[in-house]
Amino acid sequence: MKLKYIVLILFFTSALCGCNKFLDIKPKGLILPEKVSDYEGLLNSRTLTQTFQVSLLHFTDDNLNSFDALNQSAVANAYYWRPIITINQKADPEVWGPLYNVIYSTNVIINDVMKATDGTMEKKEQVMGEALVIRANCYLDLLTVFAKAYNPVTAATDPGLPLVTSINVTDKAPMRSSVKATLDLMISDVLKAAASVPTSNLNRYRVTKYVAYGLLSRIYLYMADYVNAKKYAEMALVAPHSTLNYNSFASDMDFPDYELSPEVLWQRTSIDYSAPSSMLYSVDLKTYFNNDDIRYTFLTTTSNAGLGRGSLPGNYNFGISFPEMELTKAEVLARQGDFTNSMIIVNVLRKNRIKTGAYVDQTASTGEEALIKVLAERRRELAYSGLRWFDMKRLDQEGRMPVVNRLNLDTQAIDATLAPHSAQYTFEIPVRVQMFNPGMELNHK
Repeated sequence: MKLKYIVLILFFTSALCGCNKFLDIKPKGLILPEKVSDYEGLLNSRTLTQTFQVSLLHFTDDNLNSFDALNQSAVANAYYWRPIITINQKADPEVWGPLYNVIYSTNVIINDVMKATDGTMEKKEQVMGEALVIRANCYLDLLTVFAKAYNPVTAATDPGLPLVTSINVTDKAPMRSSVKATLDLMISDVLKAAASVPTSNLNRYRVTKYVAYGLLSRIYLYMADYVNAKKYAEMALVAPHSTLNYNSFASDMDFPDYELSPEVLWQRTSIDYSAPSSMLYSVDLKTYFNNDDIRYTFLTTTSNAGLGRGSLPGNYNFGISFPEMELTKAEVLARQGDFTNSMIIVNVLRKNRIKTGAYVDQTASTGEEALIKVLAERRRELAYSGLRWFDMKRLDQEGRMPVVNRLNLDTQAIDATLAPHSAQYTFEIPVRVQMFNPGMELNHK
């Protein structure tokens, strides 16, 4: 089968929204970048900045919803962990389709920017590096959905992703690489990018060295390579930043926009502007907060049934934050037995999140006790940030995920269950992709 049936797009015209005025219309109706500024226009486009897929929120135990048992929408299928998310063979597959569209657009830059008619070698390599980081981030999200969690014993044989690097849609579609090969490509790409991208950029949507380090930290955390996860988290934390003290704000509306927040390392948004403000905190997630936690006060609303996620100024960030990097470092320290320094990091964050008069330091006397508290803090701080499914997958590998139930909001009956080590942690290759690629290895045989 042809590459177009993996990517499921015609061409990258949609990626050029907002930068068409810089580009010429070539024969056959294709919009082809020629100058370095044209490729930068792609980096600034909605396609390459609104990359987060909201289904990654619906999979998680943070989210509370209720669907009719007969509802076969992609959202309902994601929420109930049904093997196939998008059952309509004519529809663009949820998660898979949009992310491979992004990957195709990054490949346009990666393959062709060095042929740009102007610009220095340094600038071309920078633009290529930014595209490599965006592509790696997309592959990581896809991997958490359509492949088994990383297991060092089986990663070399577990099916990963089709690694699309070509922009010729008539090329033969690649088969699935292994999980290890997928991660190896991501790491190699981001390391290459880190050598060519700058330490600062035009805005937080654009990639810097610190963004590359942050993504490497996240990838290594998924692989349980804690030494490298900590190493790159610390490298990311060298970037100028500060932690917002929630005690200093009268309400969430006083917060700086995410694009300007000193806590944001890399801004990623979603085409679905209603997420996560329209979503509800699960019963389980609510148990992690008390009334002294300002996050619970500012970031939730009682305007609908149950407590839903509040809406903060600006476009919500699903990228990389400095608190994420701090918590990664704290987690690794706890796993290494350094519970004292692990708790110091957690308490610095909590002092900025808990009402001043109610704040009390958290303590731990063992690495395991510290780890439990770090993971709980990670659950609170990163709720609806797009990382919970990532965490659920990796924590399930070490037996730290309990049974997750989907409850009927009216009857409280259990509508669906995600058991530890369940095959439901891995969704099936979309039916539309299967239809055009009958030889592709499936997850559920």
